[in-house]
Amino acid sequence: MPPKRWLELKIEVPFEYVEPVAELFHAYGKGGVVIEHPGIWNPDEGEAPPERPSAILRTYMPQTPAFRSKRELLHIGVALIAKLTALPELEEREIAEDEWEAAWKAHFTPLRVGDHLLVQPPWHTAEPEPGDIVIEIDPGLAFGTGHHPTTHRALEALERHVIPGASVLDVGAGSGILSVAAAKLGAGKVIGVEIDRIALKAGRSNVRANHVSGTVRLYAGSLPSEHVEPAWADVVVANVNAIVLAALAPELRRALAPGGPLIAAGILVDRRGPVEQAFADAGLAVRESFEDDDWLALVLR
Repeated sequence: MPPKRWLELKIEVPFEYVEPVAELFHAYGKGGVVIEHPGIWNPDEGEAPPERPSAILRTYMPQTPAFRSKRELLHIGVALIAKLTALPELEEREIAEDEWEAAWKAHFTPLRVGDHLLVQPPWHTAEPEPGDIVIEIDPGLAFGTGHHPTTHRALEALERHVIPGASVLDVGAGSGILSVAAAKLGAGKVIGVEIDRIALKAGRSNVRANHVSGTVRLYAGSLPSEHVEPAWADVVVANVNAIVLAALAPELRRALAPGGPLIAAGILVDRRGPVEQAFADAGLAVRESFEDDDWLALVLR
C-alpha cells in the first residue's frame, strides 16, 4: 500500500490574527497546527523590533476522499480573515506521511519551564537534572506543548501556586499538559474540562503516560460542570482565549475557593480591558500580569 499523501498549508499572519487562523487550521487541517515565532531581534546590534510582529502557521491535511472540500473551506476561511487584514496567499506543498510526521515533530523539543519543570515529547527526551519534574506530552491534534507563551506562563504560575494536596481545575485542558503538571507538582486532585473530543482523547492518553490517572480526571464539556462543586478548586487555570474567559468569568469565580488564585492565559494584549472588566464584575482582581509579544497571562484572586 503506497504511503498516504498529505498537503502542508502555510501562512504568515500578524500576531493579533494567530488565534482565529489557528482555530481555522485546527478545524479543517486535522494534522496538527504548528505556530512558529520569528527570531528575537537584538537591539545591541542596532536591530529594531518588527513594525508588525507576526508568526508562521502550518497545518497538515491528509488527502482523503473528503480533503478537497475541507481544503476549500480552509481557503474560504482565510479569505474572510483577509478582508480584515492584509494576508499573503496560503502556500501549499504535497508531502508523504513520514515527512509530515517528521515536520511537525521537529518543532516539539524538550523545554525547561520555571525552576523545575521539564516538558518533553516521547520521541525527543532530555536528561533530567536533580529536582526536575518531567512532563511527557504527545499533543496529538491538541493544543499544548509548553512552547507557546500562553502555556509557558500558565506552567510557571502553576509551579508557584500549586501546594501539596491542592484541588486544581483546568478549563480548556487540551493536551492535558497543565493538568499533568498540577498533579506532578503535588495537587491532591485535578479536574480538567475540554469541549474538543479529539483534544480530550489526547489529554487522557497523556494522563496515563505520566502515571497520574489516580489524581487527574478529564471530562468532556465546559463550565458549569456536574463534576465541579462551587468553591471546589484551590487553584483554577484557564488557558483558552479572551472571549471564552470573559464569558466564563462568573463560573470560574464560582468554582474557585475563597482566596485562591485564578490563572488566566490565552489573552491577546489588545483584549485586556474587556477580560479584566469581566473578571472585576465577577469579583476577581488582577494580582500579577505577564506579557509576551502580543500575549497576556493574568493571576487573579
